[in-house]
Amino acid sequence: MNSSALIPLVFLTAAYSAQAAEQSYQTNPTEPPVSHFQGSCESDPDGTKFAATACYTDYYPGDSLYGRDYRPPSCLKKTVTKRQKEVLAKIYSRAPDYLQAKLCRLTQLFVTRPAPWGPVGWGFWEGPDKPPGKGVYLAISARELERKKSIADAENEIADQLLGLADGGRRRGPRVARLRAEDSDPVLTILSAVAHEMGHVLLADANADGQNIDHPRRRVSGPPRNACFEDAFLGTSWNADAFHKNMRRWADFGFQNHNIQKNPDSEFDLERVRSAVDARRFDVASDAIENVYRNKEFVSLQAKVAPEEDLAETYRYKVLVDASPNKPIVFRLGDREINARDLLGSEIPAKKVQCLRDLGFLTAQP
Repeated sequence: MNSSALIPLVFLTAAYSAQAAEQSYQTNPTEPPVSHFQGSCESDPDGTKFAATACYTDYYPGDSLYGRDYRPPSCLKKTVTKRQKEVLAKIYSRAPDYLQAKLCRLTQLFVTRPAPWGPVGWGFWEGPDKPPGKGVYLAISARELERKKSIADAENEIADQLLGLADGGRRRGPRVARLRAEDSDPVLTILSAVAHEMGHVLLADANADGQNIDHPRRRVSGPPRNACFEDAFLGTSWNADAFHKNMRRWADFGFQNHNIQKNPDSEFDLERVRSAVDARRFDVASDAIENVYRNKEFVSLQAKVAPEEDLAETYRYKVLVDASPNKPIVFRLGDREINARDLLGSEIPAKKVQCLRDLGFLTAQP
């Protein structure tokens, strides 16, 4: 897997236009947002109908700069292969019903071509200020669809990228703490990446983090139906003042955006850890990884980057657990066994899962 595949999926949303003359939407709405996940879903038990909707794109929302020339993502003529469709079908059929209900209502599912650098995919909620203003899109890279690795391998790769250990620490010094899994489940690993991206799109669709009137998304989206994000995520794990001073509509991978964890035992400063790695202090990187599972406050290292990532990762772990009801998802970290279901059931993660439920993320209703 080359460097382009090591940069996980990013969450993107359109920035608002400053030109009042272009506005055909309600500015600063006061009612809760209407979901962009509309329409009905056909019966699709094996996922073949879902897979058939996929098309290739070279679109990347981050390149559009959301200016006047904004155009929605579009399809290329390149054909999605039979093998890729088979994998997409397996992902859909494995997904819990509440994720299927969102996947089948996407405006468009994309496959992206491998590139020498860049994210492996993206999720995009199209704000009402960018016509047609009702789209929800998800992209996954062709390389991601070829993965044969376990979820633990994927977690390690994300940790490597976050901590500046693109080579896993194997050539730069002693190995940092690594998760291990007894077996590989490639479909579940790919579903995991899709679920993370969907978590970000759902956050924007519900404006879950937009209770504060100063959130930039509040210009085009009303307050969330449930304000639990403020309590379950910010109130338990984050410095709310820091978050409210730096709210955004685009949360890029590995960018903490001045966010600070609330609890000293869970504090994770990405730049500090990266500096320690550059100084060959690999024990600091190991401690950052071990701290996740020692404190049972966050479900993953990526969740400790920012509140938006915390929500997306909590959703991802909930999907993983629900997609594998008869076989526990278990990692090993040194002599410690980590059961994903038990982790979600811990006091703080359980409160966050309840917030996902209160926001409607865990229901099959549109």
